[in-house]
Amino acid sequence: MSGIKDLAQKRSQFAYGCVSDANKKSFKKDYKSYVKKIPMMILTNGLGATFAFIYSKKKKSEAYELIYKQVGDWFEIEEDLVKWIIDQKSPQYRATTNELLALFNWLKRFADGMIEGDGDGD
Repeated sequence: MSGIKDLAQKRSQFAYGCVSDANKKSFKKDYKSYVKKIPMMILTNGLGATFAFIYSKKKKSEAYELIYKQVGDWFEIEEDLVKWIIDQKSPQYRATTNELLALFNWLKRFADGMIEGDGDGD
C-alpha cells in the first residue's frame, strides 16, 4: 500500500511544481482554464483525441505547449507524447488515462489555489 501512497505523493509534488512554474508565466490564466477543462475532454473524447487536440494547439498556445511538455515529463517520454499515447495497448492505455485523470485532479486543485483569476482563458 505504501507504493500507492508514494505515487500519490510524487504526483502531488510534481503537480505543485508544474503549477508553480505556470504561475510565473504570462499565460497562467489560460493554463488554469485548460487544466480544468482537459479531464472532461479526456472523459468525453478519449485520451488519444484529447492529446491530438492539445498537440494541434501547442504551436499557437504557450499554455497548451507547457501542459503537453509537463505530461511528457511526468511519464518520462523521450519520443513524441501523442505517438506514445496512441501506440499503447488497451490495458496500458486505460492505465495511462486513469493516471492522467489523477494528475489533472492535482493540477486543478493547485491551479485553483495558486493562480489568481477565474481562468476562463480570457
